[in-house]
Amino acid sequence: MIYWIWLQQALGYGNNRLSDVMEKFPSAKAVFSAGEEGRMAAGIFNERELRVMSSTPLQKAKDIYERCIRENITVITPDMSVYPKILKNIPNPPFALYVKGRFPDFDNIPTMCIVGPRKVSYYGYKCAYSLAGRLSRAGFVIVSGGATGSDTAAHKGALLNGGTTVAVLANGFGDNYLVQNEQLRNDIAGNGCLITEYPPYTKVNKGSFHYRNRIMSGLSLGIIAVEAEESSGTMITARHAEEQNKDIFVITGNPSLPQYSGINKLLLDGAKPITKLDDVFGEYKTRLGGKINIEKATNEPLAKMPEYKPNEKPVRKINNKKSDENKPLKINNGEINKKILPEGLSKNAKIIYNQLDKQIFTCDDLLSETMNSNNILSALGELELFGYIKALPGGRYTLN
Repeated sequence: MIYWIWLQQALGYGNNRLSDVMEKFPSAKAVFSAGEEGRMAAGIFNERELRVMSSTPLQKAKDIYERCIRENITVITPDMSVYPKILKNIPNPPFALYVKGRFPDFDNIPTMCIVGPRKVSYYGYKCAYSLAGRLSRAGFVIVSGGATGSDTAAHKGALLNGGTTVAVLANGFGDNYLVQNEQLRNDIAGNGCLITEYPPYTKVNKGSFHYRNRIMSGLSLGIIAVEAEESSGTMITARHAEEQNKDIFVITGNPSLPQYSGINKLLLDGAKPITKLDDVFGEYKTRLGGKINIEKATNEPLAKMPEYKPNEKPVRKINNKKSDENKPLKINNGEINKKILPEGLSKNAKIIYNQLDKQIFTCDDLLSETMNSNNILSALGELELFGYIKALPGGRYTLN
């Protein structure tokens, strides 16, 4: 187990080397023991990977494993029988999973992933809740990302209707990202489980959502997208699902609304529209046989849907100690009290945020000798993802 963690730390997240490693080496320990010469002879690693493996100490993996033991975190690796075959068969399966709760038998229990935006409409929220409730009553495990909005609706749809749900996280246990969903995560761990490929206390970053999404679709027979703009995390999940040969379902809506621009693209690419429950159940009646109970799913009304909270932003617990980052930033029409930024943000994102001096701004306003437009756009993308700024028409942004 420690050697798989070491390999994960050396090769990084989202790496596609697992099948090659398992074909060329009898174990992860054998990869470590082979040394640089033996790993080079295997012919599956590039120069950078060989260099990083040689410089990654085994003690780092031991420290991670010992922390998992202390904090009651289960570690699942590809050589264990509980590691899902359905996940092992995707192009880039994780080298290690960190789990809290009861890990389902994903290879024998049908699983459906429900995804959509954080800023979901009331209709999208209701669809996510209702579909999760009906599918979980039928016997599906509901997978989502543990975020606000659509994810919360999907998880609660399963929880409040007697089903099982799994949240795949984009950060390590112990990180305080999305503190407003802490109770939801506790409820999920008590009913199903929380899963992440990130070791304890790993901070969330922009790339970690992309890697997280492949696991969500990888654990599932298919995904249901309730809403999606053309450039969104939901579309990334859909692309992973397509690469993994998963079923893709969508909730259709007004094509003139931005939250259906991605949905319409998925429809053109062959996604299956959901207009009634049988559009989903019909795909699995024969395939799954006695594993699902459609009658149980449709016979009784669902539990009352929880309150819809639109436009909820991700927040962290804030350290109350005095800091320069807490000083007010003077702008043209008032003051904005900056809170301590998440450590997971890149250096450029922190620099950009802390030099903003007006409410409305563009990329050009931020150009400097040390920061080109590509750096700035990437940093602005991170800040928008974390809810610190909001994109406006015409390439403008505003501070939230």
